[in-house]
Amino acid sequence: MWRLRGFTLIELLTVIAIVAVLAAILLPVFATARHASKASVCASNLRQLSKATLLYAQDHEEYFPLAFYRVQRNEGPCIRTVWGCLRPYLGDYRVVLCPADPQPIDLRALRNARATGIPPCIDEPTHVSLMLNWCLAVNSFSHPEIPPVSIARLPYPASTGFWFDGWLGAESRPQFEPLSGVDPRHGHRTQVPAQVFQGQERHYHGRGQASFVDGHIRAFQARLRYDAARLGDTLEVIARPETIDGRAMPVWLIQGGVYHNRTSFFGWPSRPKPEQPNRWLFACYPRPNYCEEWD
Repeated sequence: MWRLRGFTLIELLTVIAIVAVLAAILLPVFATARHASKASVCASNLRQLSKATLLYAQDHEEYFPLAFYRVQRNEGPCIRTVWGCLRPYLGDYRVVLCPADPQPIDLRALRNARATGIPPCIDEPTHVSLMLNWCLAVNSFSHPEIPPVSIARLPYPASTGFWFDGWLGAESRPQFEPLSGVDPRHGHRTQVPAQVFQGQERHYHGRGQASFVDGHIRAFQARLRYDAARLGDTLEVIARPETIDGRAMPVWLIQGGVYHNRTSFFGWPSRPKPEQPNRWLFACYPRPNYCEEWD
């Protein structure tokens, strides 16, 4: 009679242990590859948005599109956004998204902004993940008297942020002044709890990507700013900014470039600071109660 022989318990446990070790080695590699793939798609979308914006400017006497403005349709008034302005220059509206963004900003929440009270136009994208440097796109709701910004106003296009990974903030809802914050989506530990205490911010890191007016794309390291600190028996909480669709977002600081230690790619570099030539002064379109140039 033939005697069948199977695997012993020791052999099975050995195989399982080997598989577990291989999985522990390979899973981080797969995660890195997945992040790199998503970052590549986001970079491509940033490049397409930048080209579309420059094509728009070429067709409109070198002026950038407006950020938000009111239009009249047969169905009533609605909000036209900068993303909608670029639709004729985009083959696919999905370029305003990033696959690494699990919850894009809902533009339908613009209707709740007190200065507008009207919805986005029906041909606008409903969700977006990539934000514009708002100094380049005038918001005609808040500042209807300010003309659009021209490309000629930018002395350093290669250092002027254009589109980037970010979220759309509400800042002052009564005035509906757009604000963008950096969202470093391309790291392994970018999800943070509701409050981060001083000293814990180093546990979270990520990379954000931005395009520049000259057309190149660059990745930046981002550092989380803590928003809760214990002062003896008391707790000091730094309020997180609020998005247009009502979420409280953590604050990240950009590491590198002329935007070093900033929370967004806001403004354009106007000139080196006279007493500190290694630092830059930034400019924006003039508006009430706002500096034309700041450090």
